[in-house]
Amino acid sequence: MFIRTTALAVLIGLSATASAQRVGLVLSGGGATAMAHIGVLKALEENNIPVDLITGSSMGALVGGLYAAGYSPWQIDSLFSSEQFRIMAEGGVEPEHTYFFKQEVPDASLISLRFDLDTLLTTSLPTNLRSPVLLDFEQMRGFAGASAVAGYSMDSLFVPFRCVASDITSQRSYIFRSGDLAQAIRASMSYPFYFKPIRVDGHLMMDGGLYNNFPSDVMYEDFFPDIIIGSNVSSNSAPPSEDDLLSQLRAMVQEPTNFSVICENGVIIEPHTATSLFDFSDPSVAINDGYKAAMERMPEILAQVQRRVDRAELEARRRAFRAQFPPMEFGELRIHGATRSQTRYIKNVVAPGSMPMNVGQIKSGYFRLYADRNVALLYPKATYVKERGNYDLDLHVKPEKDLEVRFGGMFSSRPINSGMVALRLNLFGRSSAHVDAVSYFGKFYAAGQVRMRADLSTRLPIYLEPVFTLHRWDYFRSFSTFFDEVKPSFVVNREAWGGANAGMGLGNKGLLRFDMKLAETEDKYYQSDAFTGADTADVTQFRSFTTGLLIQRNSLNRKQHPNAGHCFSASARYVGGDERTVPGSTSPAEGTVFKDHHEWLALNVKVDQYFLPRGTIRFGYMAEGMFSTMPMFQNYTATIIQTPAFQPTPESRTYFIPEFRAPKYVAGGLRAIVAVARNRFDLRFEGYVFQPYEPIIRGEQNEAITGTSFTERYYIGSGSLIYQSPVGPVWFNLSYFDGLRDPWAWSLNFGYIIFNQRSQE
Repeated sequence: MFIRTTALAVLIGLSATASAQRVGLVLSGGGATAMAHIGVLKALEENNIPVDLITGSSMGALVGGLYAAGYSPWQIDSLFSSEQFRIMAEGGVEPEHTYFFKQEVPDASLISLRFDLDTLLTTSLPTNLRSPVLLDFEQMRGFAGASAVAGYSMDSLFVPFRCVASDITSQRSYIFRSGDLAQAIRASMSYPFYFKPIRVDGHLMMDGGLYNNFPSDVMYEDFFPDIIIGSNVSSNSAPPSEDDLLSQLRAMVQEPTNFSVICENGVIIEPHTATSLFDFSDPSVAINDGYKAAMERMPEILAQVQRRVDRAELEARRRAFRAQFPPMEFGELRIHGATRSQTRYIKNVVAPGSMPMNVGQIKSGYFRLYADRNVALLYPKATYVKERGNYDLDLHVKPEKDLEVRFGGMFSSRPINSGMVALRLNLFGRSSAHVDAVSYFGKFYAAGQVRMRADLSTRLPIYLEPVFTLHRWDYFRSFSTFFDEVKPSFVVNREAWGGANAGMGLGNKGLLRFDMKLAETEDKYYQSDAFTGADTADVTQFRSFTTGLLIQRNSLNRKQHPNAGHCFSASARYVGGDERTVPGSTSPAEGTVFKDHHEWLALNVKVDQYFLPRGTIRFGYMAEGMFSTMPMFQNYTATIIQTPAFQPTPESRTYFIPEFRAPKYVAGGLRAIVAVARNRFDLRFEGYVFQPYEPIIRGEQNEAITGTSFTERYYIGSGSLIYQSPVGPVWFNLSYFDGLRDPWAWSLNFGYIIFNQRSQE
């Protein structure tokens, strides 16, 4: 009788102990390798192991925070495997929220430095490799409901939670026990030089792993669980190297971490994965490695944790918790960090309508503001107002520095090398404005341009842009390689124009632009290939007024060599002006001054489209149609210079080829692209056909004559191997051009072949 009573008491005691067991889960930091924690959570839930408490650091804080907010491991897996997460990790913006209206006029810049005018000796070097703008917004949206239901206490989340960040201001580890969950996790995962740090209550917060990369001590001291399960994918850094700057910086700021569970009853799971620190391209690798490592330790875990939680019951509790989330609607918008006039402009961009606004409406305006070059930093925070039944949106904005200096150009094995220097002065007040001065210098192309753009504080997005431009193209007699001896230039084109552009945004991808310009061109050229340095060139001057209307929709992913997106443009332009031609020594009419007045209308439609934007193999096509009533000028060459040109590749823009110029033509081509190494390398093949309606041919006296319809047809072929370096593209190209004396041309290049806007563009 005594034995049976004792056994029953022991069993009752064990049962009570099992039912009282609280299990804490500690998740380390580790960048992309910390995605292994998702696999660990999957294994625990599949085996009905309860997770009652969570602490995390850095990426472990993100995974743990999602679980604490009521996401299942399988939902977290889906989030990390989504296209949206890939874009977040790369610091991008979803294509549908890329705001074309705010995109700057493309130039050949490769690097830029920013300054404050009151501290010119202090430059602003980049402090982050990736933009966190999409991450910040989606974390706000994903965690706002959980924070609201929990009353901003992390003890009241679906699973009580703690995360740690590194308070750089106070130089200590900081534990988030309450407050906004999205802000706490963002602070914890601000890895140095990858994501920009944020401020919390005036303190600059960086990655929690700097001071505590495995917060088992926080778990033990804050929650005192019965059992701690740790998932660790990190370790203390190796000693710094004299040749590794990053290791030196890390050693100066990072403190050693104790990677033990502290608790007497504990199990540490240590997944080993081939995923590298910043490789978010295939989350399944790390997730599967984490699952495998957890299953290897599962017998030990099952032995220590007697308590079980039914998965169906757990899912029901999750659904009940998440069903309490208030709808994501904003009743008030507050701007921090901007002046009164800047605040008015920002509110007109983010919330042009009346409040309240839903999260989709706010997201559109949020990314439109992010696209503004006068905004350097943008961070959103949502706070639930129970009495009103919706959220306040606090938008923390940091205006961009006053002055930006850009450097770039084109460096080639062919004699088309040019440098570029640009200065930009930001003027941010009731409108978002800037003054840009851009200069190019080189034998082939030289230019100077000053423009001022002001984006008005209006319900409809509108900008005004006065512009003044000078530029010169110098086309050589011989134009094959850098080492060839060249004769004097056979066409030199100079242009000066001043005027204004006015634009209006049409959705996120569209633009309607109107322009008016006064222009003067001066073209110097020879009428024959048989010229020497002693000959004088013909000179044609054309003073004109031009005005045009352009409608464009653009989502191309690069300013040169795009491999995703599309572009459609349609334009109408009027040109009227006076020609003055003075023939040179190679002209039959030497010594005679010719004058005439010309007027014409030009219509152009162009489509540029790419398919399979995320695949290794991609395809694209380009089609263009031109209709111009341009009359003939005094001679053939003067006419050809003014005639619209078909230039579908960067290389084709550096050649003066009469065969690809006509007032009326249709043209197009196909592209095949092999994109490898995470979109860093493109093997690109292109082929185009140019079909003029009535080609312009040279008469016996060098006059321009209209040829017979559809009697000529010309071809361009191109093959390129392109490396998209962090600074700019490096590529080798082999091209075929009909019309050149030597139709095959090769080049090795670094930089961009981009010119300032012409008067008739």
